[in-house]
Amino acid sequence: MGDRTLERTAEQVTASSVTSDFNAACVSVEEDSGGWLAGFADSEFGARRYLRLHRAKSPHAQDVELGLDGYHVEVDDPSQSCHGGIACFELFRDRAVVAFDADAAPVLGGRKAIVVAFALRARQLDQLRACLARIFKDDECFLDRSA
Repeated sequence: MGDRTLERTAEQVTASSVTSDFNAACVSVEEDSGGWLAGFADSEFGARRYLRLHRAKSPHAQDVELGLDGYHVEVDDPSQSCHGGIACFELFRDRAVVAFDADAAPVLGGRKAIVVAFALRARQLDQLRACLARIFKDDECFLDRSA
């Protein structure tokens, strides 16, 4: 998929009436021996709104066989999660615009998109960018527009 297609997708999504927006008071970037995690939440504790992205470093053979070796996305509740499902993830300095695939939208609460606003220092943004690049490795949906 070329950049022009992804750009159209993001433009269409932000204009869509089925978007979900929130301000992330907490942005978390973690790496451990198991994988990478990027999270955006409206509160550090007891979050009501959140977006969580995870990718295992060494997926199990069974996961690879089933096609579950890529990233995992969760929105607001563990019941609203899936493997893959993001058509376009655009990272800006002050927000992320996430457009979901048509197949994933029903699983993710009917949302076609989420716009998450945040305020990060340059170093924090660099860490987030690096983590997202690892989470979306080998996937063309990630567009870094934060420079």
